[in-house]
Amino acid sequence: MEMQGRRKKRQRGSVRSTWSLREAVAALRAADAAWLKAYRAKDIAKAAGFYDKRGAMLAPNAPLLTGKVRIRRFIAKSFTLRDYRIWWHCKKAQVARSGELGYTSGVYRMSFRDGSGKSSRDRGKYLMIWKKQNDGCWKVLFDMSNSDLPRTS
Repeated sequence: MEMQGRRKKRQRGSVRSTWSLREAVAALRAADAAWLKAYRAKDIAKAAGFYDKRGAMLAPNAPLLTGKVRIRRFIAKSFTLRDYRIWWHCKKAQVARSGELGYTSGVYRMSFRDGSGKSSRDRGKYLMIWKKQNDGCWKVLFDMSNSDLPRTS
């Protein structure tokens, strides 16, 4: 996927439209920030609502989750963990020349307590592939993250 940050003119049939990839990247970053806000508020419906209908979550040490129903269940379960906290920071965002696909990547931190009260922390990096919807909003196609911490047994 070739990415650009410049203005480009594109022609569709006889209609000529001018759009800015810079504006598309700003909208993608705004979607990423709004998604984090939904997660931090533990709003299941809003957090799950950021996924495309064909979205997939590729979480570490977990099976592939596809579709909004399965992803929503996973998010809901995460939000029930005691002292669940998550934070991420987008370091890079790009949009394809077509304006239809984009990605965000960055770093994350999360923490929670398990059923016994034991504290668990993680930090790592993430890569999200986003798809622009017909209404102009961005939805996540692929949500992938992996830890920077060594795996424990």
